[in-house]
Amino acid sequence: MLYERIFGSGNRRGILAMSLGIILFVVNEALCKLVFATVPTSQVMAVRGGIALLLILAAAHATGATRQIAGALDRGVLMRSLADLFGSYLYMFALFQMPIGNMMAINMASPLMMTATVALLLREPVGWRRWSAVVAGFIGVLLVVQPRAESFNAYSLVAVAAVCCLVVRDLVTRAIAPGVPSLIVILTNVGMMAAVTSAAATVEGWVPMGWYELLLLGIAAVFIAAGYLLVVDAFRHAEVPVIVPLRYTGLLWALLIGWLVWGDVPNEMATAGILLIVASGLYVLHRERVRGRVLPPADPPGSPA
Repeated sequence: MLYERIFGSGNRRGILAMSLGIILFVVNEALCKLVFATVPTSQVMAVRGGIALLLILAAAHATGATRQIAGALDRGVLMRSLADLFGSYLYMFALFQMPIGNMMAINMASPLMMTATVALLLREPVGWRRWSAVVAGFIGVLLVVQPRAESFNAYSLVAVAAVCCLVVRDLVTRAIAPGVPSLIVILTNVGMMAAVTSAAATVEGWVPMGWYELLLLGIAAVFIAAGYLLVVDAFRHAEVPVIVPLRYTGLLWALLIGWLVWGDVPNEMATAGILLIVASGLYVLHRERVRGRVLPPADPPGSPA
């Protein structure tokens, strides 16, 4: 098989698949952000979601996963899809209003939020080292958000709320029955997203789109569907501690695209915050590896369905 010859196996396969998947997710976001200039958020998500749904359905059918379509009614799958619906909607809404690099930086705080959540709500023990990293990471988020009274950007708080919803999504993933195929989880997620956003777009009123907008959203749908499949493949063939840190490469791609397309350059405070978030997140992942476990494998930043 050509895919296996190119990607190999084991950790090498996981590293290549995760790295490519992250790039596809970030480019997908950039394409959607371009369309947001003329098309409402709900319509963008509905069109992209509809195309992605068809692609993922085809993949699920080709692999035989559709024979277990009843897994879509699993309570954990439905709860995960609902949390992702709210998180993705908030994420995409904030993305239109913020530099893509800043948005991605806030999203990078998800491992830190996950650590704080499992400590406070699930009563899992968290030592002072990881708590220090969590505090440092949230200071980094404040440096990126910069909530000053004279230039307050409420969309930054929307971005933080989006990440909170996505953390809930990843925690709920624990409740999914082990026998439910990953493609069925993704299919349910994207299907719910497409249905709800289509209804919202109908209520708001559909805006005519030209071939340019349709082309961008079509490419975005292909990229996000392929990104999901690559990330699933990475987690199935590589050690989780090896590939999870690769999520942070998305921030570099987001900053590069933001600079090339929109001329966005983080100011000094935001740059310091970005570095603090990345360093804190990597340290938390390191401590999890030392303790012999890793955080629940979240979808990569920038991967809302």
